[in-house]
Amino acid sequence: MKEPVNRKKIIQVLGTSSNAGKSTIVMAICRFLSRKGYQVAPFKSMNMSLNSVAIDGGHEIPRSQWLQAFAASTPPLKEMSAILLKPEGKEGSQVIVNGKSMGVMSIDTYYRYLVENGKQVVKDSLDYLCDHFDVVVAEGAGSPAEINLMERDIANIYVSAIYNTPAILAGDIERGGVFASLFGTVKLMPRPDLVKGMVINKMRGSKDLLGSGIKKIEDLTGIPVIGILPYVDGVFLPGEDSQDYDRTRLDNPNICLVRYPRMENYSDTDPFIIYGTGYHNVTSSNARDLDMAKTIILPGSKNVETDLEYIRNSGIYEKLQDARRRGATIFGICGGYQMLGKIISDPEGVQIRKRRIEGLGFLDLATEYSGVKKVDSVEYELGYQGFSHPAAGKGYEIHYGTVFSNEKQHLLNIGDRKEGSVSPDGKVIGTNVHGIVENRDFTSYITGEKIPDVIYSEELMRRIDIITNYFIENMDMSYIERLVK
Repeated sequence: MKEPVNRKKIIQVLGTSSNAGKSTIVMAICRFLSRKGYQVAPFKSMNMSLNSVAIDGGHEIPRSQWLQAFAASTPPLKEMSAILLKPEGKEGSQVIVNGKSMGVMSIDTYYRYLVENGKQVVKDSLDYLCDHFDVVVAEGAGSPAEINLMERDIANIYVSAIYNTPAILAGDIERGGVFASLFGTVKLMPRPDLVKGMVINKMRGSKDLLGSGIKKIEDLTGIPVIGILPYVDGVFLPGEDSQDYDRTRLDNPNICLVRYPRMENYSDTDPFIIYGTGYHNVTSSNARDLDMAKTIILPGSKNVETDLEYIRNSGIYEKLQDARRRGATIFGICGGYQMLGKIISDPEGVQIRKRRIEGLGFLDLATEYSGVKKVDSVEYELGYQGFSHPAAGKGYEIHYGTVFSNEKQHLLNIGDRKEGSVSPDGKVIGTNVHGIVENRDFTSYITGEKIPDVIYSEELMRRIDIITNYFIENMDMSYIERLVK
């Protein structure tokens, strides 16, 4: 990382709505500028997501900012995510500021915090990145034209307005009415003078169909359209939130994921798509699909208590018992791991209303919650004797609770610490380490499928480059580069 310098080079990507493509466009700009030799940092002032990742220093940031930093070939930093909200249902949201949890806040408390502290947190984070990188590529949130929220909107044009730096505005043509969306957003948003370019995203068909509309929108707004990005299908990348995982993209009924209502850390499923094995989502509506599964995955959970109730009340518990009897592999990650044990207790009432609940009982272990949240990146070796060689890997932990296991076999060696549990027959496995499915040896073991001989990080970058190349081919990149010089 560079020594501090005195200049503010920021470009922000705004959207006419959520899911207009802001995250992907920021990722592509980061990759483009990194290729050109710039030291680039992504930034998002405020995000709401259950898909986070732990980074060095014991901090957590959204997966989308992690991916953008990866595209920029720079280590992820806590300042890249000023404020992260992790919804807790009716109770409110857990508030993460610069990678550290401030606990659960009600909506009123959170709004009060934003009014009193939000702008300063955002500016301090942005200043740090500006002082250590050549360019900061900032991502907006939702729309900058939400007129009922403007007084407390620190996620959008506020970022560009701090130093009067340029923004580009993206509209999603797939939703319909893209020209009206662009025009209405420009007319309603504060500081439209900072918008220096517009992008039409997810175009299917010929760009020539848009010619007259582009001329009209440029005349009406005085802002050039600097790119028409095609709809790109078949190039999977980690998603930002649950909406990105509504379909599996590569369905495989042999590998079933129990998708309970409070599932989190969706990116644990990414390697199944990257490696080409696929998986199959199971909910209460299709629980019988578990009857033929060879591998069943219990993912992370934002609320283990309510998701355990869901498993028991939906018929999924009986299906898991049947699967255990017929010798299917059952694998739990984080909250899913805790569910596999016998008892989950919470003497302080941090996560569990009843203070003590019964788990599924597939592993001989107990979990006890406390107010301490463990957030850490880890390096491990596969310690279970069922592996032919002790393959190493990297992952991360984000969880409340300590697991006390009586199983004789553990899964991982993390330094001198033994982590995870494996049943005597090797068919029930649990770990608190996210990202372990990126390990080819582990994934091959739990699925019984041949995993391609590719390195996960290299394959991820290859896909980022495919998207970036589409971006370069369909955008005025010289214009974007001039905006940050």
